[in-house]
Amino acid sequence: MSPHGSPHTDRPAERPLSGKVALVTGASRGIGRRIAADLAAQGAAVTLTARSREALTEVAEETRRAGGRAMALPCDVRVAARVKEAVRGCLTEFGRLDILVNNAGVAANKPLVETSEEEWDSILDTNLKGAFLCCREALPVMLRQGEGVIINISSAAGRQGFAGLSAYCASKFGVIGLTESLAEEVAEEGIRVFAVLPAGVDTDMWRGLFPGEEAALKPEHIARRVVELCLPGDPTPTGSRAATGNAAPLRSRAIVGSAWGRSPAAVGSGSAALM
Repeated sequence: MSPHGSPHTDRPAERPLSGKVALVTGASRGIGRRIAADLAAQGAAVTLTARSREALTEVAEETRRAGGRAMALPCDVRVAARVKEAVRGCLTEFGRLDILVNNAGVAANKPLVETSEEEWDSILDTNLKGAFLCCREALPVMLRQGEGVIINISSAAGRQGFAGLSAYCASKFGVIGLTESLAEEVAEEGIRVFAVLPAGVDTDMWRGLFPGEEAALKPEHIARRVVELCLPGDPTPTGSRAATGNAAPLRSRAIVGSAWGRSPAAVGSGSAALM
């Protein structure tokens, strides 16, 4: 017997997500990177996707060194064929797909009148169309399994508009609508669907959009909530919006015009600025 009265065993404790397989988009850095690491730490095998092969390979190697199972698959979520390949690769490697985290995102902080059609399309295609394409490919797998969890990373900017972030806000409002509609569609099929709505998170994207401004949250705060939603027996109702942090201070951080005396530009993928 152990000192605490339980039978001694040399077997490692069963982790709550052992046997589960996750696919995380935008997993090369920031919020997605931490989500992938925390899911792996809880026992899930993780398929990592993003556009940067080099960064993904590094994350996968880190995960394996920590004792997790991970595979890197470069993927542009804006392209249906690439998304199909990513899901197929996940199934080939791990045999199933239990958890989908749609985290890939881009943003630009600039007035609407200065936003190009190309910038608008890039933001909407990555943040919203990408989530749609990934859900569409993952759902048939989850429906065959009779279970699954889909988590869409929206934002505090998905429920409140901010000056200078019109395209980003439009995409994140859309992610909430997608989440709630899909949750209704599959509520009786054993599939749970959630939107996570973080406020400001300390990522490369945040620092690029809001230089000198301190973010209230760290990636680990968002990852913790995502993992909770994936755990067996989590009581959160499907279709819920899981908010993290306080969005109120963000209003002063979005620009009006070129108030910071610089040329705002689109910032890269992997996490969303106001997550």
